[in-house]
Amino acid sequence: MRRYEVLQFSYDQLKDEVIKVWDAKLLDSGFPYDEVGNGYEPWKDFASIQADLWAAWAEAAEQAEERLAKRQTKEIGPYMKKGIVLFLSILFWSNKTSVHLDNLEEEIRELAYKPVNADERISYILNRPNTYPAYMQLKSLMDEQKKMVAKLIALKKL
Repeated sequence: MRRYEVLQFSYDQLKDEVIKVWDAKLLDSGFPYDEVGNGYEPWKDFASIQADLWAAWAEAAEQAEERLAKRQTKEIGPYMKKGIVLFLSILFWSNKTSVHLDNLEEEIRELAYKPVNADERISYILNRPNTYPAYMQLKSLMDEQKKMVAKLIALKKL
């Protein structure tokens, strides 16, 4: 069992053939490309799918901010979960590797391209996912990783 409740997912409903093509909506159910596998490997094609990931983040962030503005912290959960999945996917895939959730902080520390103190910051978010400070931390991590991805693409490392 994983350490963080927010990272618990079930993949029983997914069919093998579904995972063989890119579909950003599959990330609503967790990390199927990384944990179920059997086909498409987005970390090998990150530059071409990254726009879908940023668009999904913009949508989740907008929904989270609407609820936070109304102080509806109980309703922010699904959007934070989606944001966390998107961040971890972007973080690992931009490092050309699949998402590794076991020993997450250690795995993040070993990545070459990541925001400063990403391991500690994601740990904070995962321990308090439905709070305003966690959302702000996630938003900051996303902004920093987006700049990192743009730099990697400019340097032709992605």
